[in-house]
Amino acid sequence: MSSFGNSAMRRRTLLAAATGALAAPLLLGGPAQAALPKVYIDPGHGGTDPGAGGNGLQEKNLTLAIALQVRDILLANYSVEVRMSRTTDITRSLAYRTDDANAWGASIFVSVHINSGGGTGFESYRYTTAGSGDIGLHNALHPRIIAAMRTVGSVTDRGQKSANFHVLRETTMPAVLTENLFIDSVADSNLLKRADFITAVARAHAQGIAAYLGLGSTTPPPTSFSTIVDNATAGRFTASANWSSSAYSGQRYGTEYRFANPVLSSDAAWFKVNIPASGNHRVDVWYPADAGYNSAAPHVVVTAAGTQTVNVDQRSGGGAWRSIGTFNLAAGDRDLVGVSRWTNAAGYVIADAVRVTRV
Repeated sequence: MSSFGNSAMRRRTLLAAATGALAAPLLLGGPAQAALPKVYIDPGHGGTDPGAGGNGLQEKNLTLAIALQVRDILLANYSVEVRMSRTTDITRSLAYRTDDANAWGASIFVSVHINSGGGTGFESYRYTTAGSGDIGLHNALHPRIIAAMRTVGSVTDRGQKSANFHVLRETTMPAVLTENLFIDSVADSNLLKRADFITAVARAHAQGIAAYLGLGSTTPPPTSFSTIVDNATAGRFTASANWSSSAYSGQRYGTEYRFANPVLSSDAAWFKVNIPASGNHRVDVWYPADAGYNSAAPHVVVTAAGTQTVNVDQRSGGGAWRSIGTFNLAAGDRDLVGVSRWTNAAGYVIADAVRVTRV
């Protein structure tokens, strides 16, 4: 309990004081300069506090990925200041997060989390004795986020709720906490592994914030593209009968991955990707790692200037997206990334999933 006594009374008093301060006229010589809105973004957990975990994912990594994109979208498109409780994988106490936001004089506070506990879907929270600002921010965020999620996959709307969470109680500005799916749900985690889903969630957070603050975009919406092709994606993966399926490793993307022995001949497994517009794209690969897998698995990328091959050590660094480079890709729907068996290195060659993102 703080020295203010009743926390609800403390929050109402501080909010009222802040409102009064904003309403008081500034008697200055010359025209008044309107201050930019201050948006505080709080990626939940971090550092020694990983948050929830499941299906090869950790909450602290997902919340940071979403929050960083929210920041970047806001700064690129709106006249706004943004501060974050963390921008890397470091430990921050709950008190640090709220004290930092209060001391900075944030206009709003948005905390990003991932749920767990056996459920599924999206829900969001405001404080139990919320003011009109909290309700307005909540109403601006929740419907936009659930709508954005549903452009990528089927998501249950668990509703707008209230709770006595520290970051909602101890902040002195309108505050909302979002719980973006359940990390321990297989269906939800499969969405959370998708780059296009993370971007959609981040963009919806930014749009909700902008709508609540009454901000108009300073630039057209950024052109973006990101897609994932798994070895189980219908019509998007082809491989010969020499490639077998396995669910052996828990580091796999989705339900299975493909493996084959290396040979000195051409027998690639191909991921087909539809590139909507020519330009530079980052190519990431996902594979499970094992000491018995290949140390130099050739990955062939069909660029606008011809094929380029990148060898990947699949004995380590698995269970996560790993960039193999940025390439100038031509528009069109074609076999874009191939995993070849043509290598002198020993160990199974693995083909699991590919992600392509316009940069």
